[in-house]
Amino acid sequence: MNLEYRNYSFEDFSRDESFRRWVLNPDNKSELFWANWMAQNPDCVEHINSAKAFLLALREKDIALDDDELDIITAKIVQENVVKIPFWRTEVFRIAASIALILGVGFFGLRYFSEKQQTAFLEKINPSLTTNYIETENKETETQNIKLEDGSVITLYPKSRVRYPKQFSDEAREVYLVGQAFFNITKNPKRPFWVYTNYISTQVLGTSFMVKAFDDEKNVKVEVRTGKVSVYSREDLEKAKLHKNNELAGIILTPNQAIDYSIAEARLLKSISKKPELLVAEAPESFVFDEAPIDKVFEQLEKAYGIHIIYDEKNMENCYLTASLSDESLYEKLNLICKITHSSYEIVDAQIVIHSNGC
Repeated sequence: MNLEYRNYSFEDFSRDESFRRWVLNPDNKSELFWANWMAQNPDCVEHINSAKAFLLALREKDIALDDDELDIITAKIVQENVVKIPFWRTEVFRIAASIALILGVGFFGLRYFSEKQQTAFLEKINPSLTTNYIETENKETETQNIKLEDGSVITLYPKSRVRYPKQFSDEAREVYLVGQAFFNITKNPKRPFWVYTNYISTQVLGTSFMVKAFDDEKNVKVEVRTGKVSVYSREDLEKAKLHKNNELAGIILTPNQAIDYSIAEARLLKSISKKPELLVAEAPESFVFDEAPIDKVFEQLEKAYGIHIIYDEKNMENCYLTASLSDESLYEKLNLICKITHSSYEIVDAQIVIHSNGC
């Protein structure tokens, strides 16, 4: 990395390739370097923070810019927006004024662009979401329950907001979420329930599930507690509606399954929930095994958690388990089973795959 950073101005930091990589695509190595460097050079922290805020502002709200475009914009803005002030002002003052102007113009411009985009998106979903709606924002530190006209309940988490029509249409029930919420939906097959975020959409007929879609996070997440949902990327859903295609390219989730949508990669990844829950109340003795064949153990786990377990039956036909697994989580159970049977597991497409050379 460049060793002349002490002499860098705001513009120099904004153009520096290593600095940009740290701001826009940080990793452990760059985080450590810049943390140490700022600790050793506290007088330069102001320049660094200003340049960092500037670069992040340009990248905000999915405004994708490659390095060449970013370089051109940086140079152009710095050149065109330097505030003209009396000659008796210092160089430091001129730079500070320039940064303030750049960041101010950039912030309000991006904010206007974002709000305009959001309004257009909501109008496509349902015009009522822009004209005849209720919006609730949770500014407290505890969750807040919202009961909808159809009997559904939304548990809204702190720093989150949800918008929905004052009256649902006869065809669908549609809400828009920013942040995190748990949905407990009243069944009505004739009026499917849709939860829209900026990046993904989730359709349900009647179920309970969690959606986490904060603006400042890199991923959007959906976890199913009960029932079944279909998850779509915003792009795929809009294409399907544009072409009036009834075969929507969604991903089905069932209890204890989850989806992570990577904003950077625009990719949906199906997985298992971080804390899978028992689907039915199991008696403690259900997980007490005494020389139990491994196929019976896996069968019991599948029944309890609703998650498919893939393994080589022939390879593990001589594997038996003696253990009490009543109080452990699913992952703790799997770790103990694998330790006893000298095997391992991985999660693939929301399924558990066991790897074993036999017992």
